[in-house]
Amino acid sequence: MFITDLLIILITAFIGRLLARKFKQPMVLADLIVGLVLGTTKIVEISETIRNIADMGVLLLLFSTGLAVNLNELKELGKKSFIVAFMGVIIPFLFGFLTSHFFGYSYLTSIFVGTALTATSIGISSQVLTEMGMIGMKLGTLIIGSAIIDDVIGIIAMGSVVGLAVTGNMEVMNLMVNIILTVAFILLSMTIAIKFFQMVSRSFIFNQVDNHQTLLPILIIGLIFAIIAEDIGLSLITGIFMAGLILGQTSIAKEAFESVSLIGHSFFIPIFFVTMGMQFNLATFSSIGFFAFMIILVAVLGKIIGCGTGAFLCGFTKKESLAVGIATVPRAEVALILANIGLKYHIVTPSIASTVIAMAMLTTLLTPTLLTLSIKYLNKKERI
Repeated sequence: MFITDLLIILITAFIGRLLARKFKQPMVLADLIVGLVLGTTKIVEISETIRNIADMGVLLLLFSTGLAVNLNELKELGKKSFIVAFMGVIIPFLFGFLTSHFFGYSYLTSIFVGTALTATSIGISSQVLTEMGMIGMKLGTLIIGSAIIDDVIGIIAMGSVVGLAVTGNMEVMNLMVNIILTVAFILLSMTIAIKFFQMVSRSFIFNQVDNHQTLLPILIIGLIFAIIAEDIGLSLITGIFMAGLILGQTSIAKEAFESVSLIGHSFFIPIFFVTMGMQFNLATFSSIGFFAFMIILVAVLGKIIGCGTGAFLCGFTKKESLAVGIATVPRAEVALILANIGLKYHIVTPSIASTVIAMAMLTTLLTPTLLTLSIKYLNKKERI
């Protein structure tokens, strides 16, 4: 039965991705819709084995994301990207937190929802910008840089939320300890660990390994960092993301990214997104419809206002700032991972998780159309 369910998930994910390519939609959206169909029709059941495979998809997704980040390039993007990213994190978080708290949800649930609204999907933003011919242009560079920074902030916040949930209370001291441990872990990783693994990558350990066998030591390093992070009270995903950032600065970065992406995106990651779509409960979602509508609304407005204001403060025109804000609207990976974690650690109910998943799906679907319209509006009188 497990093999049959797995086969159905893979076949439907493949068909969905072919249709997504045909209609020029993000593949992650196709995975979610496929999962929604499978979950609604009850064709497939999410067994414990499938859940474990999906969990590996989470780890490989964050690993490959970390490997794709170039720290030197990130530094060159300068203060403007940081300002846009900072505004694009703070405003959506506040919107999500205040909206949830207004509807009577607990502080922990409100923090969870606010955090889910923070991170832009780098993959979706990049795809949209490529289709619009904006990669390499001024606005495209600003958007990608901002997306990278706020994705990192979102992942840090996600690790803090998980650590906070595990402690079982809302004491300020525990929150501060989690933040301090997160910052310390990141600082040590970005200094000592990078230099160490730059030396290791040039040593006999990798020189004696064939290219097709490079994945094994890379995965070992990633899982070690994941376990260390979990042992100090953070999350597995925070650790493996940092491992990706570190290895991304070494001489084996290209091989590591290609290997992890191949195994992840061809098997584990589609299963993760499909199973997340399967957990989208239409009945529970409809029962809190107005709250869900408000969260989706503030998710869209939060990025447009936050990132748009940041861009405007950095000297961009109103039309350019609007384009920046719209380009950062899509959420996918971090929000979906957080929904998965929220259910796993019982931070939120299935209805809240469904709201977050719906937010990720709808913002992903809305962005291409909204961005196309904003670019056309911008190009009427201005050149990007």
